[in-house]
Amino acid sequence: MKLESMVDVRAGRHGGLSLGGFVACAAVVTFSLAPASSNAADPGKSGPVGKSPVVTFENIPGSTAKRVILTARAAERLGIETGKVGEKPIVPRQMVGGLVIPPIPPSELQAKQSSAGGTFGGFGRGATVPASKPANGSNGGFGGDVDLPAPQPVPAPAKAPANGEVWVQVTLSPAEWERLAKDKPARLLPLATREVSGNGHGVLALPLGIPPQEDIKRSMLNLYYKVPGKNHGLMLNQRMRVELQLPGSDAKQKVVPYGAVYYDGKGAAWVYVNPKPLVFERERVSVERVVGDLAVLAEGPPVGTPVVTVGAALLYGTEVFGK
Repeated sequence: MKLESMVDVRAGRHGGLSLGGFVACAAVVTFSLAPASSNAADPGKSGPVGKSPVVTFENIPGSTAKRVILTARAAERLGIETGKVGEKPIVPRQMVGGLVIPPIPPSELQAKQSSAGGTFGGFGRGATVPASKPANGSNGGFGGDVDLPAPQPVPAPAKAPANGEVWVQVTLSPAEWERLAKDKPARLLPLATREVSGNGHGVLALPLGIPPQEDIKRSMLNLYYKVPGKNHGLMLNQRMRVELQLPGSDAKQKVVPYGAVYYDGKGAAWVYVNPKPLVFERERVSVERVVGDLAVLAEGPPVGTPVVTVGAALLYGTEVFGK
């Protein structure tokens, strides 16, 4: 089987391939790179332990991993791409759903808060509900007839262009509201992940600075943000993803593209560093968390170290099965 047929199989992300599928993939890559006549690795030697026309393996002092040295053509066929360990501030965020609505007049907003039981400060107190009016002299008890409002049809929410400032309503639990960075803007993103907004980075919505409105029926809070201007491209009654900021440090943290991280069969995380052209060494890392397409490292190579961002799984297969 030609190596070109495996170039598109790149499982740099955790869970990209099942263990069985990875073993089969790695085995095919190995057979394509190292012919049967190549020497087996000898852990007792510190020099070159196995050679082939396209790949060479060397022991790394103090490590169970092997140094993988490829020819330029082999690296090209495997589709190896590299980047560098970076450093940037990572702000904690939370993604929730939101609805684009017209601005609510202050009097109407106050009426909503009163009918719902008040703002967050009064959460849980409940609202006074008027008793149902008995019909035909009935006391309204069990078996009595009670006048009930006729059900009203609910029109489908029609989207309409917004020609000015709009608000965005999001629903949070009291605990989510408490840990929210209340003075930070929110970022609006389309529901469809393939859809691109006008500026490519979402639309910013500013906090209104008013307490959230209680939704006692659901024990939740309705919070509002505003999007000023006319060129935001939003539609009334449009549902959005809303990225909210949480309190956190602005200190820079060590990061790599998440595609650079490879998880072995035991769940250990690794990256392949690229100390010299066409030379690759597997190094253990500790992933603190994943933010978007970045892996935040608690432990790992120094900032600026070149690492493999595409092809780590194929390198691992070559290293492990290329004996």
